[in-house]
Amino acid sequence: MENSKKSIWTKVFIIGSGIAFLSSSLLGLTNMMSQSLDKPLPSENAAQSQNAQLQAEEKGFATVLKREPNNQTALRGLVEIRMQRGDIPGTKAALEQLVKLNPSNKQYQEFLAAINKQIAEPKKVGTLKPTEPKQPTQPSK
Repeated sequence: MENSKKSIWTKVFIIGSGIAFLSSSLLGLTNMMSQSLDKPLPSENAAQSQNAQLQAEEKGFATVLKREPNNQTALRGLVEIRMQRGDIPGTKAALEQLVKLNPSNKQYQEFLAAINKQIAEPKKVGTLKPTEPKQPTQPSK
């Protein structure tokens, strides 16, 4: 009799433990799923936020240039921001000023030439974004 009582209590304990384990696991999974559904997906809001940040940075560089028209750091920042925003004419204007301040800087001259070429032939040149170097192809045997 005592043996069957132990057996019953053992079964009750095992079943109760199993139910507790399953319910806590399900509770954790539902919390995890609800949190992942609550998070906003990266979408237009992120793009709008980035554009607003770029506009604010551009305004900051422009403010510095009003006080110090030959500030090369602000000019370089303005070139970078305007390129990110796709403002080719604005990029060209800031870059021309950099070339005037640094006539011996070949990088500025080459970049200005590339912008002028893109303005002259926009469909042939494409974008001015840097590309990954191509890996040499192996000859087929």
